[in-house]
Amino acid sequence: MSFRTSAHAALAPLPGNLSLGTSAPLFAPLPGNLSLGTSAPLPAALRAPVLAAPGPRVPATPGEPVVSGDAVRLLSDAEDAIKAAEQLTAAAATPSPAELAERLVAGQVQLEGGDAEGAAIIFLDLLENAPGTPAAVQARYYLGEALLLLRMRRWASECFSLTLADASPEARRLHQRSVARLLELAAPARARGHARKQGLSVMPELRARMQSVGLDGDRGPGSELSALDVTRLRGWVAAVPTEQRIPELRYAWGRFLFLSKEYAEALTELDGMVPADLPLGTSAPAWRSLLRAVYVAGAAAAALGRLDDAIVRFDRIVATRTLPGPAEQEIRELAWMARARVFHDRGDYDGALLSYRSIGRASPLYASALYEIAWTLLRADRHEAALAALDQLLRETPHSPAAAEAKSLRGKLQIRRRNWKAAEDEFAALRRHFDDQYKAVAPALAVGSDALDYVAAVIRSDPRHFALDTLVPRAAIPLARNLPRAVQAERLARETGETEHLLRETLALLERMEIAAASPERALLFTDLGAHWQALDRAGRDLGEAGEALLLAVGRSPTRALTDMRSAVDALFERPSKQLRRVSEMGEPLADARAETTAVRARLHGLEYMHRESSRRGSPDPFFQEAAALRSELGALEDSLADAHRGLQTARATLRFTDPLPGTRRDAIAAHNLVVGNLWPAGGGDGVREPWQRRQRLLIRLDAARKRLAAAAQARLARAVVVLKEERDNLARYRDELEALRPRAEVTAAEAVHAGVRDVAADLRYWTIRADVGLLDVAWATKEAELEQARDLERTRDRSLKNIDRAVNEALEDSE
Repeated sequence: MSFRTSAHAALAPLPGNLSLGTSAPLFAPLPGNLSLGTSAPLPAALRAPVLAAPGPRVPATPGEPVVSGDAVRLLSDAEDAIKAAEQLTAAAATPSPAELAERLVAGQVQLEGGDAEGAAIIFLDLLENAPGTPAAVQARYYLGEALLLLRMRRWASECFSLTLADASPEARRLHQRSVARLLELAAPARARGHARKQGLSVMPELRARMQSVGLDGDRGPGSELSALDVTRLRGWVAAVPTEQRIPELRYAWGRFLFLSKEYAEALTELDGMVPADLPLGTSAPAWRSLLRAVYVAGAAAAALGRLDDAIVRFDRIVATRTLPGPAEQEIRELAWMARARVFHDRGDYDGALLSYRSIGRASPLYASALYEIAWTLLRADRHEAALAALDQLLRETPHSPAAAEAKSLRGKLQIRRRNWKAAEDEFAALRRHFDDQYKAVAPALAVGSDALDYVAAVIRSDPRHFALDTLVPRAAIPLARNLPRAVQAERLARETGETEHLLRETLALLERMEIAAASPERALLFTDLGAHWQALDRAGRDLGEAGEALLLAVGRSPTRALTDMRSAVDALFERPSKQLRRVSEMGEPLADARAETTAVRARLHGLEYMHRESSRRGSPDPFFQEAAALRSELGALEDSLADAHRGLQTARATLRFTDPLPGTRRDAIAAHNLVVGNLWPAGGGDGVREPWQRRQRLLIRLDAARKRLAAAAQARLARAVVVLKEERDNLARYRDELEALRPRAEVTAAEAVHAGVRDVAADLRYWTIRADVGLLDVAWATKEAELEQARDLERTRDRSLKNIDRAVNEALEDSE
């Protein structure tokens, strides 16, 4: 078994959950899943009440001893428990095909319901513990689908490739679907909103700037597969006749061709998939592919310059009213946006506005639609309406990536309206906002190496939860999120921390599982075996009580020693374990460590607050060295606290799995039954002899059933012990590899985050300069307006002087 460890591979403590031997075994060495002590739950059919109302007496012949109804009931309850244990151990060691198929369907239901992690556990269990079965062949493909949802693309591509290479009938039915998934991995899906930077790359102004310098703002994402793999996929698709391709494969192939910029071929493939007279709008997966195919075909037609054809295709989508799911609704919103942009670029502003306004407030495209509405209104010279659209954008989505662009555009609109005061106020407010953010970031970066050490200390202190918010002011977070280098560095730090945490937790869990595997009460490690194991203890006690009732029926009163032994047995069933009570006392020393960690964190927050205040006042302070030392101390304390917590869990597991209470209770029950058997007289009537013999047979069956349960547990653990050894070797190798890579990852993450924060400062500075340019535009526009006004006055003066001269000349002529 290969144990996969990655930043996202938090599927299960151990692959397959160690489901060995039965259809639904659970090897769960964690507290709460063990059936130790009296707190473990039992099936209703296995629980035997300690006290009950006396039942009817068994009819007997005159002169014979009468057996009480309690004895008969106790014997029946014990026999039921023993019979249930015998049936369990007599079951097949391997699950039947029907049980495997039921397990596969359960995983498919979980996958369809959105629980990709739970489904992946089921599929991985089938793949590892039932290899070669039809259910395992299908589970391999569905495991790939679950891994796609969990963003484990490389492992998913391996599952699909193995399914494609499998020639069995079950795998052949999944070949086309596997090719479709591999084509998706060859050209992964775009970010939500059909834009690489949602809210920015769709803006008309930025699109125009990128096109003017020859950049492609709509470039497709990179491939998860190699060029050779893509070539093989192309050959595989070409070998399948068009009429034999399933809709899922045809859509994936058409989409792949579109993202490869083979627009004509994509349009041909998608048109053959979706005839013009085919209705759209059901929630079935195949029809979802048809809806997406129409959208991609429209985009391909637009790329070919066939805009009227593209509008027709987008209209087919927006005219569909029965779209129950969010995925279908998103396709329709994308079609509205694409339709609006086509109209915008063609100069049909009314058509564009009608399409933009069809985007609802709950849509992730709403902010982009509002911004593009403002641009469309600006192009149509409807300045008041454009200002209203920008005000609505800033009011409803103040933290949108388009907010800064909207404020800048609002200032330009005020210039167009010749409202100089409002335009100046707009750009002045924009400058103050970004200048304040720049002052909060720039001083922290002016120190150079000290700031880099501080960034590294921040990442090392808690890499799993590191966020740019720790180093970047809140108002500048939207800008930081649009910087790929900063986001990638944040992801690197988190994944490194998550991988290290997962590795440590898995090693600790493996240690606890090894302790559990060495437990003397191995049947209690499995939920199903443990329930019957404890039921047999109760059955043994019931047989002892039944023996005492039969002794009373033949006139033998219990001795004082027998009464004491029965009281001791009852006390062992009712008293909790002393070792389990000690578990709760072991966590008390951790409270002091938590208090110390809290104090260090409070000092660090106070120091950072003082630094922010001093930065605002412009007075530098010795912040970085002390803050870096506190961050390092805090990280060391939290690591030691986590190690102590893992040690506590190991100690709890040791106490739990070495608890002597079950063995002591079983020895007391055996001794009690032995004394009862020694007190039985040689004679006795038939009415009492037959129940006594039944009791003796049940004691023999109980011992045999207990041995069979122990053998079943040992058989399951034989495989588990091998797996544990393999996984310990794997984890040790992973730990060594991580230790070798972690210093490099920490340095890379720190340098990238530090550079990303500098980029944020540069971006803030850029916006400050843009606001200054806006103020210069206002001043220039004001000057131009004043000059124009002066020219108008001069022209008016000249006309007046000419008119006066003409009047004077006419008057002189008349006087002469």
